Amino acid sequence: MSTKRKLLVFSLILIFIMPVLVQFFQVSAEEIIPRHIHLSWQNDTSTTMTISWKTSEITSSIVQYGLGSTYGLEETGLSGIYHTVELIGLTPNTVYHYRVGNGEYWSPDWSFKTGNIGDHATFFGIGDSRTNREDRTFSALQMSKVSADFVVFLGDFVESGYKVSEWNDWFKDFEPFLIEFPFMGVLGNHEKNDTLYYDNFALPGKEEYYSFNYGPIHFVALHTCVPSYGGTFDEQINWLHTDLQAHNDYAWKIVVMHRPAYASSPRHSAGDYDDIKTLLVPIFEQYNITMVISAHDHFYERLINNNITYIIAGSVGAPLYEINPVYAISQSVIAESTYHFTLLDVYPNQLDFRAFRMDYSLIDEFTFNKEDKPDLRVEVVPNKYSGYYNETKEIKIRVTNIGEQTISEITEASIENDLGVLQTFNVPALDVRESYEFQYNWIVSEPGIYNMTIKIDNSNIIDEIVEGNNEIFLSFIALEIPSTQETGYTSNLLMIVSFVLMLIVPALIRKKKKEES
Repeated sequence: MSTKRKLLVFSLILIFIMPVLVQFFQVSAEEIIPRHIHLSWQNDTSTTMTISWKTSEITSSIVQYGLGSTYGLEETGLSGIYHTVELIGLTPNTVYHYRVGNGEYWSPDWSFKTGNIGDHATFFGIGDSRTNREDRTFSALQMSKVSADFVVFLGDFVESGYKVSEWNDWFKDFEPFLIEFPFMGVLGNHEKNDTLYYDNFALPGKEEYYSFNYGPIHFVALHTCVPSYGGTFDEQINWLHTDLQAHNDYAWKIVVMHRPAYASSPRHSAGDYDDIKTLLVPIFEQYNITMVISAHDHFYERLINNNITYIIAGSVGAPLYEINPVYAISQSVIAESTYHFTLLDVYPNQLDFRAFRMDYSLIDEFTFNKEDKPDLRVEVVPNKYSGYYNETKEIKIRVTNIGEQTISEITEASIENDLGVLQTFNVPALDVRESYEFQYNWIVSEPGIYNMTIKIDNSNIIDEIVEGNNEIFLSFIALEIPSTQETGYTSNLLMIVSFVLMLIVPALIRKKKKEES
């Protein structure tokens, strides 16, 4: 074989095997690159934050954090594959930047916001992501475009809680959602109470069941699948009495759990929830629980029993269950089989609840008010946008009187950005629960990050229950139109191949000349 032919064959071999070699070295590096990064609380939600992540090999656990992307502060945890580092002594209601790693390999720069003290809470209540990866990925993406303080997840994350591969897929699918919102979960029946659940998530106290406070709310997270593993509720019941007695002064008390007490489902009709109705519901009623949010049945439902509202928020990816009128129970107010999320805005004197389909259309809404006043709420869902510049974003704005009195006045409103007022408009007089809707077309002419604020009742002519819910913040990340240049991977691969050829080809030529001489 001639030298030229040998060089040609060798070059072709290199071109074909280089992607494999590159992938091999990438995999080696990825063994200690942080992944599955997520946030939670183990202690005070206003002054602490727990950051968890995973690596494929044992390595050290370091978090660098601060008020800007230069950080300035550092905290370490135990080395391992599953990493947990708690930051303490933080300032309430403050945005911090952070990155995690081992000192050599780091995650990108992310940020979190600490909780406030007794003022306000906005949170998602969702559950049952289980099996349909395409649906749960889409759900996570849609929810990531809505602002909130944190997430309560109601169990059944995956199909089989003892399978590492399923948890890996779940974290990948929920990544757009996890990087921003602290995530407080409860155990479902599909977690199997397996150690992988406890490895992945860092939660308060016993972790199997626990409580925490955020703003004006006391949350109780229960493990209602204990009977599935041959256990009883005895230990939880003793703890629950003690916990609720200690937090009886909170304005709102919300229980989150997987198996519900009431649902219009075959399970309820078969008596599957009788233990919860017998053992837990009397305690809920004794301590005036405001709301119980559950999952397990894969649909949305609102029910009321003895002045307690029960919510089924059971599908962000699990297979949907049909709503069959045969199983409807008297406590049911509304039910629909659809992928959905629930969103709650809670102030000391008001709890405002909404349930949305994944296209952001409204399924259900209601408001609990502790004062007899009117109240205007401005709503834009979603309120985080991205796309190319010169692309029109249709912003649907909805103003609703969620108070207890009719608003007889016309009120002024405005749409503003950092440079000033973009548009003004008037909101008409509104009866209780009446809404006024309109659309604003948002378009920008250059790439960049743009912000906008919608303000209602600018002159403060209405004495409202809550003054802080009539202003909403929107963001728009406007991108460059993508070019047709080579991808970074292709460019890097060609550079590596060229480098290898530069090293090896001269050696082959020298060898050939030596053989010929």
